[in-house]
Amino acid sequence: MVYIAEQSFYFMAISDYLKPKKALSLFLLLFIPGILQAEEYNYETILKLMHLREYRIVTKSDTIYFLATLPDKKKKTIIFCSGSGPVPLFVKMPEGIYPCAFPFEIDSNTRSQFNIVVISKPGIKRFATVEDISPELAKQYQFLQLDSDNRPPQKYIRNNSLYKLGGDGIAVVKFLKKQPWIDKENIYLFGHSQGAMVAAYVASKMPGEIKGLIYAQGNAYGIHAEYLSSIIYNQSSITDVNKMMDSVYKLHKYLVNGIPDKELDSIYQWKEADLFDKKKNDFYDLTTNRWRSLEEPPGIEYLLKTNCSVLLVQGLNSPGDMDNKNIPLDFVRHHKRNLTTLFYPGYDHNYFKQATDEKGNRKEPEQHWNDIFNDVKKWILSGR
Repeated sequence: MVYIAEQSFYFMAISDYLKPKKALSLFLLLFIPGILQAEEYNYETILKLMHLREYRIVTKSDTIYFLATLPDKKKKTIIFCSGSGPVPLFVKMPEGIYPCAFPFEIDSNTRSQFNIVVISKPGIKRFATVEDISPELAKQYQFLQLDSDNRPPQKYIRNNSLYKLGGDGIAVVKFLKKQPWIDKENIYLFGHSQGAMVAAYVASKMPGEIKGLIYAQGNAYGIHAEYLSSIIYNQSSITDVNKMMDSVYKLHKYLVNGIPDKELDSIYQWKEADLFDKKKNDFYDLTTNRWRSLEEPPGIEYLLKTNCSVLLVQGLNSPGDMDNKNIPLDFVRHHKRNLTTLFYPGYDHNYFKQATDEKGNRKEPEQHWNDIFNDVKKWILSGR
């Protein structure tokens, strides 16, 4: 059984910090030849090099870890909520360090204007090594922390729900508002993919506490709407579209209302059936709970409850979340005027865009996370 992450890429090194840089496929490594060999890197060294500090919030049931750029003065804060998958903040590979925490560059100018915060995922190492990562997926630059059975840690599975992740986000916001280096009136949530739904949840639960929400690529109409859109997009390669779509409807019915176990095989056979191995009920039940938390209610209901400014960021070559084109329509129907939209033709879920040379031949897709982040910063600085 292989754990399938929703998000296959969001790793990009912070090129402003370390030179010379070493490129690897579409990714940049954190690499300092002649200063530190790869085996000499440790968590503390990386935090220092990237101008980051780790914070901990200890609760009765858990410890929440998060990183923030080094505080120097009171300024606006962006809390980045990343997408799904058991992804560490940093991964130490033989060729160097992959800073998975941030998909965009945090240069000195950004640090002078904003505090940047990212929350570690429950049960996942902040600093992982090659031994912690699935070797097959690592070849595809999917740095997922999996055990020998290709499963995420039990603590991650148990806590990977909207309510737990959203609760962590609320706790971090409350903590930050007590710090002297935080402009308490200017805290922004920036969520991508599953993280967009987490960010919307936090904003809806903290009216008046969040200045702005950036909602990027998370299907606001639920996971099942995402599946249906993907089936329609790929219909030419699917033998029986009606059967697959009917399976999604049955799955939705089960998650919302509950149906007998005898019907599960027909529901799950079309997608990652072994992910829901009924012989391993703990994994099955906990994973289902995660899906239910993201499905009922769907993200659009949290979005409509927000009273802060909302920026919708949407790549238009991302079939799974193209339902987000309807978010502005729902805001109009509910007489809400706090939405701004930024649509990006040709960008996929992770902001890759197919590139061609001067002769029209296809090249490796170009990654545009920095362009997205620059537009987000402009929106924030405009006073939204």
